[in-house]
Amino acid sequence: MRLNKYLHYSHQSINREDIASVVEVLKSDWITQGPKVKEFEEALCKYTGAKYAVAVSNGTAALHISCLAAGIETGDQVITSPITFAASANSVLYGGGKPVFADVEEDTINIDPGEIEKKVTKRTKAIIPVHFAGHPCDMEEIGRVARRYGLTVIEDAAHALGAEYQISRLRGNGGWIRVGDGRFSDMTILSFHPVKSITTGEGGAVLTNNREIYDRLSILRNHGITRQKKALQSKHEGPWYYEMQALGF
Repeated sequence: MRLNKYLHYSHQSINREDIASVVEVLKSDWITQGPKVKEFEEALCKYTGAKYAVAVSNGTAALHISCLAAGIETGDQVITSPITFAASANSVLYGGGKPVFADVEEDTINIDPGEIEKKVTKRTKAIIPVHFAGHPCDMEEIGRVARRYGLTVIEDAAHALGAEYQISRLRGNGGWIRVGDGRFSDMTILSFHPVKSITTGEGGAVLTNNREIYDRLSILRNHGITRQKKALQSKHEGPWYYEMQALGF
């Protein structure tokens, strides 16, 4: 028996308003890194509750610059989930770090906080929990583990834009928080690939509440270049002057 209908790998939703918005940008003077990118970043912050957002080319780039911003380098270990897309672990390898897999919970398929703690060593620098299929990890407990050992937390929320969860002090009061608000992590990455909650064709973003991390991410996503006067090492006054302070993208 041959089936005529099947589930597609992806089926994005693109409406007339989306198309009109793209056409508006194509007719403007800014096709890349323009005011619409800033508007999008501000909208992400308003929706998630994060203070800062940095848009990038895709979710993998978001993970990559997050690991760089966290200072992950050769010899560092980063604990993550074995049930995820390759980019979660590859982003650690790009900087010379070593991904260490902690087992998942049987009922949620999310990384188990207890298993994370078992994997912590003197070389552990960060945790990358992955919200599997958009279902949030136990970020409250993961945050406790991170604080206990002084670890950076980078939430891989590629599939979880719009997801919400309760935390213990709000439980019973109807209090929910949205993935990306950053109270239990240092950074949260998003993907806008066609199989994700919303799509920009490709695209990604990093959310954070830390101004220092935000400044670092902003430089990394633009070839390591900065024009911000307070960040410049030289005191040139020319409007043309900029500095490349890192190996960015």
